[in-house]
Amino acid sequence: MAQILHDPPTPGHQEALLRAIAAKTYRSPASRRTRVSVTTLRRYLTAYQAGGFDALRPQPRTDAGVPRACAPEVRARASTLREAQPRRSTPTLVEILQRDPAVKLDGPLWVHTLTTHLRRQGQTRRLLAQPGRVSRRFERAQVNALWQGDALVGCGLPDPEQPGKKRRAHRFCFLDDHSRRVTHAEWFFEEAQPRLERVLKIAILRRGLPRAIDVDNGQVYAATQFGVACATLGIHRIHGAPYSPEGRGKQERFCATLQAQFLPEVETSAITTLAELNESLWAWLEWIYHQREPTETGQTPLARYPAGLDQLRAVDPETLRTAFLWREQRKVRRAATLALQGNAYQVDPHLAGRTVELRFDPFDLSQIAMFLAGRALGVATVVTQNRQKHLAGARLATEPLAPPKPKASLDYLAALRAEYQAQQRREAGQLEFARLLPPDATTPAQA
Repeated sequence: MAQILHDPPTPGHQEALLRAIAAKTYRSPASRRTRVSVTTLRRYLTAYQAGGFDALRPQPRTDAGVPRACAPEVRARASTLREAQPRRSTPTLVEILQRDPAVKLDGPLWVHTLTTHLRRQGQTRRLLAQPGRVSRRFERAQVNALWQGDALVGCGLPDPEQPGKKRRAHRFCFLDDHSRRVTHAEWFFEEAQPRLERVLKIAILRRGLPRAIDVDNGQVYAATQFGVACATLGIHRIHGAPYSPEGRGKQERFCATLQAQFLPEVETSAITTLAELNESLWAWLEWIYHQREPTETGQTPLARYPAGLDQLRAVDPETLRTAFLWREQRKVRRAATLALQGNAYQVDPHLAGRTVELRFDPFDLSQIAMFLAGRALGVATVVTQNRQKHLAGARLATEPLAPPKPKASLDYLAALRAEYQAQQRREAGQLEFARLLPPDATTPAQA
């Protein structure tokens, strides 16, 4: 065809060229046919000469998208029946329409035809069964009024238990809703209950008690131990609706920023240990993330957070420690002993046969406090101690040995860590013991 278009034959020779083209075989990706008839070639040539290349394109039907096997009144009646009862299946709708005296069917009504129409109208059972949800922006008016918590699966680091292999790091994080400041975040090798508790405890010690925390329905957040700790400290634990991450939009946005700006640098850096990964995270937070102004606030998190320092609720370390003690129920045996994690403990004989509550640090099973109906009963005496830690704590991975680091032309995170360490040294300053004395005290040299 190109020869006919670009080098038109002399009169009387075009038909011979068309027959020669039709005699050849072709491979078409859209059809199994390998030949084109002379009649089709004539039609293609006439269309191209009249309208160019666009004239060769398949022309859409004038009634495209309009059901032809289903009358408009039938479609309208089916839509009404589906909206009245969204759980009605399409075969049921067909049965109803066939028996409806107000509907006149010119022919058989097929289930597939009606299903296609209802799907185009957005009237499927699944869509109609979902309640309409409207997400609106919100912000707590005060610092520490609400923290948003979340976990994230990150990069791989050398596995401390399997040399030569890598293991994914998991990050727990709490973020203040008002200021967008990360109160504390840390990477671990496990998404485990003790790891979550550590992050929340450090965040509280550094930033004070939040009035509420918003978390998802993950196992660690729904754990009884975590709920007891929050209730003891007067923290309202809020669980978002399942499959509704928009309720923690600021945390989701922070995770997206972390994945886009921090994790790619981790992959290109010389980081091989959790210690380096965490120090890099804290340096990135202080020097990069907390220094940027969100569009909604117009203030950096570092500038916005101090405005509410007068409203912070402090907690002493001992209260925080006892709030995070794990609790389990045990029945005292006839010999006035009880068992916990393979260990045996001696208690007062008058408690034999009674069920008491044990409160303990999962990383130190040598100290077990006993309670009955909320009343302290004292400490159980260790008789046999086969395990120092709770099994949930003993299974946690430890930091691996640091392998030799490859040389890199530029390690962005290493530079941030150096700036972060220099800042900490400047803020700490030099400790002068003379300044610790009261104003009226005299030094030995002055005595």
